[in-house]
Amino acid sequence: MQIVVSGKNIHLSQALKDYAEKKLASIKKYFDHIIEVDVNLSTDDVRDQTRSKVCEVTVWANGIVLRGKKASEDLYASIDMVADKIERQVKKHKEKLKDVPRRQTDKKDLAAVHSILSLDTGKKAKKEVSAEETSGRADRSEHRIVRSGTFSIKPMFADEAAEQLDLLKQEFYVFSNAETNQINVIYKRTDGNFGLIEPEF
Repeated sequence: MQIVVSGKNIHLSQALKDYAEKKLASIKKYFDHIIEVDVNLSTDDVRDQTRSKVCEVTVWANGIVLRGKKASEDLYASIDMVADKIERQVKKHKEKLKDVPRRQTDKKDLAAVHSILSLDTGKKAKKEVSAEETSGRADRSEHRIVRSGTFSIKPMFADEAAEQLDLLKQEFYVFSNAETNQINVIYKRTDGNFGLIEPEF
């Protein structure tokens, strides 16, 4: 398991980096299939200084992505809170795997791109463009597309993808459908049910 610690708008000391690595390394004992853990430490320019020190963690594993984000007035405290949150998510996912009978799926790993796109809009959204590009666009809202990562996953069934969507607390989830070997998108409907998008080529 690889742990990558990065910093934004902070001095990332070796002591802080070591602390984050040590706290997140403990999740390995609960789940053996973790590939990488990305830890991002930052300082937000907010009025409430008790929430200015932010720790955001993304855990990449075989077929799942776990996320946690906490803010406090101290980075060490934020790391502690996120580590606890991620640990609970890992335990919850492990228990679900125990309760669900194993399905017979294709043993070949499917190399699939799992990208989470987020649109950062509003006053805080910033986009670096040339003077020529910005000419005549002052009134147009600015957007930024952030590519979070790629990794290899195994195919899963739609109900497994629904569980993953619930676990991530996201609006949608991109996955490889084990029944069709196609990339599908599952999303949460306003009525509480799930919708499945199956593209035709």
